[in-house]
Amino acid sequence: MSCQHCHHNHTHSHKSGFLKKYPAELLTLALLLAGVLLGHFHVLADMWWYYLVALLPVAGPVVSGAVGQWRRLDFFNEYTLMLLATVGAFIIGEYPEGVAVLLFYSIGEKLEDDASDKARGRIRSLLDSMPDMVTVVTPAGAERQVNPREAAVGDLTVMRPGDRVALDGVLESDYDVDFDTSAITGESVPRNVAPGGEVLAGYIPLDREARVRVTHAYADSSMSRIMRMIEDAASRKSEPETLLRRITRWYTPAVMVAAALLFAVPWAIGLLDSGFAFDWRVWFERSLVLLVCSCPCALVVSVPLSYFSALGAASRFGVLFKGSRYLDSLRSVDTLVLDKTGTLTTGRFSVSEVTGGDRVLAIAAAVDAGSSHPLAVAICGAAASLPPGSVPEATDLRVVPHGLVGRVGDADVLVGSRTLLASRGVTVPDAAADSSEVCVAIDGVFAGAVYLDDTVKDGTAATLAELRSLGVENIMVLSGDRDAAVARVAREAGADSWRGQLLPQQKHDAVEQLRRQGHRVAFVGDGINDAPSLAAADVGIAIGTGGTDVAMESADAVITGNSLRHLADAFRLSRKIRRVVAMNVSLAIGVKLLVMVLGAMGVATLWAAVFADTGITLVTVVWTLLALRSAK
Repeated sequence: MSCQHCHHNHTHSHKSGFLKKYPAELLTLALLLAGVLLGHFHVLADMWWYYLVALLPVAGPVVSGAVGQWRRLDFFNEYTLMLLATVGAFIIGEYPEGVAVLLFYSIGEKLEDDASDKARGRIRSLLDSMPDMVTVVTPAGAERQVNPREAAVGDLTVMRPGDRVALDGVLESDYDVDFDTSAITGESVPRNVAPGGEVLAGYIPLDREARVRVTHAYADSSMSRIMRMIEDAASRKSEPETLLRRITRWYTPAVMVAAALLFAVPWAIGLLDSGFAFDWRVWFERSLVLLVCSCPCALVVSVPLSYFSALGAASRFGVLFKGSRYLDSLRSVDTLVLDKTGTLTTGRFSVSEVTGGDRVLAIAAAVDAGSSHPLAVAICGAAASLPPGSVPEATDLRVVPHGLVGRVGDADVLVGSRTLLASRGVTVPDAAADSSEVCVAIDGVFAGAVYLDDTVKDGTAATLAELRSLGVENIMVLSGDRDAAVARVAREAGADSWRGQLLPQQKHDAVEQLRRQGHRVAFVGDGINDAPSLAAADVGIAIGTGGTDVAMESADAVITGNSLRHLADAFRLSRKIRRVVAMNVSLAIGVKLLVMVLGAMGVATLWAAVFADTGITLVTVVWTLLALRSAK
């Protein structure tokens, strides 16, 4: 019983919504059908006034739109075309066709608006579920509910399992928490966050309460940045969109001139040649057919809708483009340049080898004890396994280029790169491994080195191989790390070439050089040092909403997770959207040209012209939404 009741309510709601959305169109349609029926039985002798009344409900918005355009001195637009065609149909007595022109145009416009709203709704769906209130713990330990916009940096917030995190922060709980990160990263696998780990707005704790210390105000949170990028995306047009807008500036006047000539030329021939019987009604109707079917609605609507739907599809699998032109540009990329640390690798190092024994590891840990550098953290972590009391205390520490200097006991020590040791006159033997190297010198003598490996992210090699199959011919790794470490990662990931020990400007110059050589370049990075290269590339892609703000601002797109896996999805989508647009444009132009030719020959009627306009527009909209429904 309850199921039937729910179904009844759903059906009633659907019908009620339809009536509310299309009242004018339904009224005009009812009057049109009644008029055709009355005319068939000759109930009314002269029907023009009746069809004029039937036309009024849908004519208002079109007339209003036309007047608005005319006030801006834009006389050649689709509203003008529709009104001319309708007035012309009434002049020659084709009243039902005149009503049908504006009726189906009005229905088509609303259906297209619905499709655009649906696409826009999908791209914003992750934002709609953000909480309106957040629980903040006061210094006294009490809890109070505040609007996320009122929470300040440093506030301690509490989320129960199932609550969505409202603000970026770090985990303050003294235990690990598993989070559902799918709204941000597009990844279905929960992410485990340890105490002190980063927690982004949009995450959902799954197994236990999470206490998060706010690090970014609401306006600067990852969700707010995503929202701003979505807003920007609507205003940044793709190349086909901007080309289409340029074309329509002269397309409409050209069509109107062609329609006028289609009537004027036979009329002139009739004046000059008495043997040519000119029937003004016949040629006037043919001109109207040309006007109606030439309206560029299918092109003006379907192309932007295609790209907006594609932006929504990309956001669902975790790639946010700042504009459709960047999605479009990705299609022609032939060279992919990647940063190493944080992009190809996890950024989490582990000690793989130590030369010189435990003493070298202990001294390196003593000097690095106060550093948050990833290499220092890994060294201190490895030294924790040494016997208690093995790590001495370092004094007189100073940060110098390429490392640190200080004293351990009575000895002067240097800890850093081989460049640091060489600059202090210390002879350093060849590296013992192709890994990141931290050298140690004691009283001016090389004592040994600690070698650390940065692990390549899971699935990276498979993603790069897939990108090759999608047309990326050259994959290069650029990094500031030492050559041996970059070479190891490049080989493991499957890149074609690599360059190490680069400064940010040198990375930028390498990207610029590739572009000067005629390559279309996409650059992927995450750090502030990648910002110049991200800006220089044809398409700059920042990886991870946890990346630096500068990187995200410089990039044209952001991968919201920390995996490159969805980069291949974005490349595939870029190619798919161009195929969808090409098919829509070809279908629309092909059908319109056919009806134009048939109309000029007197074969196609005004009904055929209405289908060539509104009908094809609806076909392209439906095809676009279906083609991109499960795009990846």
